[in-house]
Amino acid sequence: MSERLAINGGPKVRERPYPPWPVLGDEDVEAVAEVMRSGMLTQLTGGAVEAFEDAFARYHGVSHCVGTSSGTTAIHAALIALDVGPGDEVIVPAHTFIASATPVLHQGATPVFADIDERTFCLSPDSVAERITERTKAIVAVHLNGHPADMEPLLALAEPRGIEVLEDAAQAHGAMLGGRGKKGEGRWDGWRKVGTIARMGCFSFWEDKIITTGGEGGCVITNDDGLAERLRRIRHHGEGLDPSIPQGAQAGGLAPERAYYHLDLGYNYRMTSMQAATGLVQLRRLDEYLEARRRNAAYLGERLGEIDGIEPPFVAEGVVHSYYKYICRLRPETGIPIAEFVQAVAAEGIPISRRYPTPLPLQPVFRGIDSGDCPNAERLAGELFTLLVHPTVGTGDLDDVVEALRKVSAVSL
Repeated sequence: MSERLAINGGPKVRERPYPPWPVLGDEDVEAVAEVMRSGMLTQLTGGAVEAFEDAFARYHGVSHCVGTSSGTTAIHAALIALDVGPGDEVIVPAHTFIASATPVLHQGATPVFADIDERTFCLSPDSVAERITERTKAIVAVHLNGHPADMEPLLALAEPRGIEVLEDAAQAHGAMLGGRGKKGEGRWDGWRKVGTIARMGCFSFWEDKIITTGGEGGCVITNDDGLAERLRRIRHHGEGLDPSIPQGAQAGGLAPERAYYHLDLGYNYRMTSMQAATGLVQLRRLDEYLEARRRNAAYLGERLGEIDGIEPPFVAEGVVHSYYKYICRLRPETGIPIAEFVQAVAAEGIPISRRYPTPLPLQPVFRGIDSGDCPNAERLAGELFTLLVHPTVGTGDLDDVVEALRKVSAVSL
């Protein structure tokens, strides 16, 4: 006889709270307190933002990191730096967080939605190829959930046509992609961290990301000196150097004054010193956090093999996943509607949610934009759900997750 589900009045699998994330400790608190005591709270007066930028750039082996107020503003600033504007089209995945696409609208350009790979849930190069036109200015390659996008064919499509590829690595800190084929035959040899493969990579440090800068924050990384200079202007009201004033004075000579000379239409997209101080502490823990996430994901994947009807995350060959979210697929043959399944598992005391249940082309904000069909994105919207494997989770917590999934899967809702 099947067990009675909690949603139907039966006992819960789990009564105690699930381990929280993020967990900020004394070192994080002291770093912020030190900045606050200094009174130098902004990028314009203190050195914390520059210190974080230098450390994040070194971690990725790139020349520049430009801190921003969020991952969304990082993408927007990057699109501005690429001169995306009215009349341009930017290809984005149909299945992703909306901030991968809305900055395109803010530039007066048109987002064109491409379908996703049915196993990685990242942008499908085949679908992108079908949507390229003479108006295509850029492609936003989202490393979704921590799984790298298939960058090699995307770059092969884009570069001969003069199309820019922008990496959205908001969910994939520390994820890596390996060069393919025999030495000299692929686009690169060895492993590359996401965000370093195209000309620019954008990151988010929102509250629950792999590392946080105190709740909000983001950045763009690049090896392009010109793009970095423009990004720094864009995030600071377009302000630059006045050619009529000696450069030494503007840069900190005898009269280190702001020129208030504005070269671009910019925004206040600056990161605060408190955010940067938190980020510096968090960055030192990034590899430790990634190791824990991957260990939890491996354990959960082994246990989920015991349950029919649930497909754990696929990891492509030549990829190192960072598991920002652990995304499973509820196979249609179970006969259980995804919404009812998620509600029943949640009632057992397990944190679970659907993964992007409304594809971007069907969102009201994009009404009137017709990019064609995206069958994988539309189908998977009714099959995917999210589990949590962050570093504070232990094997006992994951055992409860498996037990709740097993219990609900065995019952006809």
